[in-house]
Amino acid sequence: MNNCDIVKDLLPLYADDVCSEDSRKAVEEHLNGCPDCKKELEKLRQNVSISPQKDAEVLKRIKKRLRIEKLVVGLISATVLVFVLLGTLFYLINSDCSMDMERYDIPNNVYVSEVDGMLMLCVKGGAASFDSVYPTFSDINGNHLTYDKDYDKNIKNGIGYTLKQRKISRFSNVDMGNLYSFAYQVGTVEKLNENNIEKIFYYDDVNDKEYVLWESEKND
Repeated sequence: MNNCDIVKDLLPLYADDVCSEDSRKAVEEHLNGCPDCKKELEKLRQNVSISPQKDAEVLKRIKKRLRIEKLVVGLISATVLVFVLLGTLFYLINSDCSMDMERYDIPNNVYVSEVDGMLMLCVKGGAASFDSVYPTFSDINGNHLTYDKDYDKNIKNGIGYTLKQRKISRFSNVDMGNLYSFAYQVGTVEKLNENNIEKIFYYDDVNDKEYVLWESEKND
């Protein structure tokens, strides 16, 4: 390796004034007699002299890019949040759940009334704020249609009902159901007896518990 190769390796350090004193002297002695290395040093110094301006421009571009990226990320995050909130709201509005037994005092607000042989499922008070009624059947073994896979329709002995409400209604502090009541025709006593229905009950599907509302006189 000749002296030019060695000096060219030292030139960046010399230009930045970070080389040792001995190296600085050796480079200066070489530069006095080597036009090529002197030109190389001038190029390095030119680059160094304009680098602050270039660095400032680069920093501006970086900052601008970061601002744009931050804005894009913020917009994407806000959009995702809106979709999540809308999806959650849609789910709460369009899905249901069983009404809370204690909150709506179901055992005291749901009963069966008989009028001229017609049995009516009656709902009053807060329980009347339900959104839908889910019917089911029970068999003599205590299994329920749609709830228990072992349900046997050939030995059914009861018909039950469960009040449902939209899930969003659970967050309501005011239940408007006490302003009205509801009556649902179950069927005639004669028809139920013909179909071996011996009882009508309210079914608490959360706790798998029946609240008997009416029993056939055949059971007496």
